[in-house]
Amino acid sequence: MLNTIPTVMIKKGLLFAITITLTQLGAMSVQAQTCQSLLTDLSRYQVDAQQGSYRFANETGTAVQDIPEAQSYSAYIRSARAMISARNPKATLSCELTTGVSALLPGKPTQVADYVAPFELTHPNNQRAVLLIHGLTDSPFTFHSLAADLYAQGFDVRTMLLPGHGTAASDLKEVDYRDWKQHVRYAISRTASDYSEFTVLGYSTGAALATAEIAARRPDNLAALVLVAPATQSHSKVAWLAKWLDWLPWVDWVDKGADLDLAKYESFPLHAVTLVEQAMADMREARLPASLPTLVIASDVDATINSQSTYQLLSRWAQTHTAPLALRVYAPTPIAALPDSINVTEVAMLDGVIDMSHIGLLNPPEHTYYGATGIFRNCDAYLDDTAAFTDCKTTDKPYFGERSEVNLAQHRPLVRVSFNPDYDPMLTQLITFLHKAMQ
Repeated sequence: MLNTIPTVMIKKGLLFAITITLTQLGAMSVQAQTCQSLLTDLSRYQVDAQQGSYRFANETGTAVQDIPEAQSYSAYIRSARAMISARNPKATLSCELTTGVSALLPGKPTQVADYVAPFELTHPNNQRAVLLIHGLTDSPFTFHSLAADLYAQGFDVRTMLLPGHGTAASDLKEVDYRDWKQHVRYAISRTASDYSEFTVLGYSTGAALATAEIAARRPDNLAALVLVAPATQSHSKVAWLAKWLDWLPWVDWVDKGADLDLAKYESFPLHAVTLVEQAMADMREARLPASLPTLVIASDVDATINSQSTYQLLSRWAQTHTAPLALRVYAPTPIAALPDSINVTEVAMLDGVIDMSHIGLLNPPEHTYYGATGIFRNCDAYLDDTAAFTDCKTTDKPYFGERSEVNLAQHRPLVRVSFNPDYDPMLTQLITFLHKAMQ
């Protein structure tokens, strides 16, 4: 017994040393990666999709920020950043991208956390602001071009972070619908308190949440509302089942992706479907204030949201709306007639793009990350086919368009377009609309 104790201790000590060494080597390997190099190692996609390498948040702190009602917006941003740094497994990965916002932030962005965190851009003594609210599985990075363009036009800009975002897809299982509503309510009411007048721009699920909140409690100084690809109703005919399936412990994920995109989740938990279904139901029932100028930007062939539901909602609003109500729609073929009181701008042709996707509306073609020659290509349609996936990621001549059955059948390889060739004209309409609303 006396002879075996030291031997066991030596073995345990050696095992401990080996474990520490492997951990350190693993950490060094992760640190050696960058947000760009993750995307160039195509073999990682299948491995990370299977293993869920970045699907699960670090178990540090909580997935939902506590927001005191009187908290300043700068304090809210600091709190969100701390949560991202603690829970996002990619938070400290080296990441240096040139975006419209990167040069305007207080410190130079160097890590993934710097790009997915909420931010604000302020002018001295300015009293006009635009609050930007992102969509499901997304992050404030989606506004890195638009925010800079709005700031250049003299507006202060704020972004917020929906609970469950900015970290890892598993955190979407840790939030409930009340969390989303509370955070949107805080961002809107805080901005209303801080500025003489402001506009809310919501994208996708962010549009649905903003609409429901404003329909219930419109601040007196809210000058306008902009809804981009608003989440009115999904194409899925069985999405309503999600709230029942969500109770089953063995039904957890709708999609399991590699989650290598620095700013968007590629995995999708079933619980997130139940949340967005509630948001869409609230939006469809919302009675928008009739005196609120409203601009909607959408794609007629959106593969995520049923555009017909959006048109129906606009038509209902038009019955009582007294303020300007406008729609800019990307439609390869003419859409059905809408009420004359809706100012409709149809864009049929897009340079180098078959049609417009749900995810491309807010990014210019020159976007460093999501642009025509950007670092990231959305090739998820081919994730189970290694050869097709590699071709989609590497070809010099991809097709860009919405991920529809027709496009996938006729065009190969198809990259789900994540940029908008019509970005500048769209921006011009948006800026004109904002200046008229906030004179």
